[in-house]
Amino acid sequence: MTSIKEILQTPRFSELSVLNKHADLERPLDTIEIFETPDISYYIQKNALLVTTAMAFGEDTDGLCDLVRSLANVPSAGLAIKLGRYLTEIDARVLAVADELNFPILQIPVSLQLGDISHKLLSFLWHDQTEQIFFALEIQQKFVNLMIRGASVDTLVKELSSMIRQSVLLIDPFGEIISTHMPYSNLAALKTQKTTFLNKVRECQKERRGEHLLVDSEQGKMLINIFPLSSDRYLPYMLVIFDPDELPYPFSQFAIQQSLTVLTLALYKEQTLLNEKRAERRSFLTYLLNRKTASQDTDWLEYKRHFPNLNSNYYRVVYIESFVPKERHFYAKELDALTYDYLYLRVEDKYKSIMLFPTEQLNQWVFIVQQKTEILPILEDIHKQLFELFGVYARFGIGDPVNNIDLLHFSYAESKQALEESEDKTAFVSYNKIQGIKRITENVSNEDMRYFCVSILKNLAYPENEQDVELRRTLMTYLDMQCEITKTAELLFIHRNTVKYRIKKCEELLNTSINEPEFSLQLRVALFLSEPDSN
Repeated sequence: MTSIKEILQTPRFSELSVLNKHADLERPLDTIEIFETPDISYYIQKNALLVTTAMAFGEDTDGLCDLVRSLANVPSAGLAIKLGRYLTEIDARVLAVADELNFPILQIPVSLQLGDISHKLLSFLWHDQTEQIFFALEIQQKFVNLMIRGASVDTLVKELSSMIRQSVLLIDPFGEIISTHMPYSNLAALKTQKTTFLNKVRECQKERRGEHLLVDSEQGKMLINIFPLSSDRYLPYMLVIFDPDELPYPFSQFAIQQSLTVLTLALYKEQTLLNEKRAERRSFLTYLLNRKTASQDTDWLEYKRHFPNLNSNYYRVVYIESFVPKERHFYAKELDALTYDYLYLRVEDKYKSIMLFPTEQLNQWVFIVQQKTEILPILEDIHKQLFELFGVYARFGIGDPVNNIDLLHFSYAESKQALEESEDKTAFVSYNKIQGIKRITENVSNEDMRYFCVSILKNLAYPENEQDVELRRTLMTYLDMQCEITKTAELLFIHRNTVKYRIKKCEELLNTSINEPEFSLQLRVALFLSEPDSN
């Protein structure tokens, strides 16, 4: 049985208002009657809501009081008066009589026509499908207006929940609840069966289908509807509505579909913004890798404005590559976008010292780490999550750290080369094997480097005669063989005593024991830097 209370709780009739404080809004309501005659109580059926402009009672307050008494005796459901033209306000005596009888008096705004409001109310009572369609279109327009004004997806979900008076969840492609509004349903159903529930949603998500579920709760069985939001994504967002069989009229499945359409558009809008940020980051990575000097040029200042996090004395590049199974190669592009979103929305948000950048290659990305941290556990977790969520196998190449962003291209090259030269292709983490000394070759002037080599090696730095060449070669081999005379002799095809003699000559020339640890390190560096192919 419909009541005035149910009508007033329906968004479509939000412009109607109750004028008296003690109105019984639970009175049954069966039909709507329009009248303008004072003796209408003799001709109406029970449980009717009377709609009028009160033209006959413009100057007759006592007559309106008598009308209220007669309508209460019928009994009728209430009296709805359009104020403005014939009656500007309801006299306090009339409202007092209505309160005494608990009889509802409603106000109809002057902007509404009696015929229109009567038709809408009758359609509501008769559950007219045409009315449901018009209502659904109104819902769609309301959602569109909210979206145009910049409302977030979370706001739209909460608005939908409030309108249908049911609990609603929005689940992202990664299987996580990102928006929830649950003031209506018993939360015990979700709390006690959350894992089972989310696993079922995940199954629907992978198959891009909806489903009706019955979930046990403290009050018995609870019906849950799962709706996929249509998109070109590899895995769609999923909207979950609790107790959809209790949707208030005129909220129909058609109205739900209109809401889903607008939510899809809102998510598409957010995805477009993410794509723009992705393109901006790709451009920035290209700029960083090709920027060799620390100049405060206009472009650099502009990039720093957009990427304030890139301001550190520690940078380390992790190159990421994911392998898509053959049976899913058709979805390589979709998986690339989905994996990037996961890394951007989940990993970067969790670890503030990590920034994600896309490369020009499909399913390949870059982390720039800006703080000394245990990176391996993070990569292990990412590897596991990407495999479980999307079925892709991710590998990581780790470059050496640098202390200046202008040197980032070294760490980038090392991280990429670590993957390319990895002997174990099944290992998901590969470290750089390039000696860090090579960076010095690129970032120290030739004059400074030559001075360092000569100060350590003397004539052996850049030998000009055969004797010095032999001494240098022996010294290099001796150090490579961990200062073992026998191995050095075998490698050079000379006698052990010859090795001893030459090492003694080197120490005399250098005036320091070669076996002294710090000096031994300096010798190794100087020998490396003074090699002809290292400059």
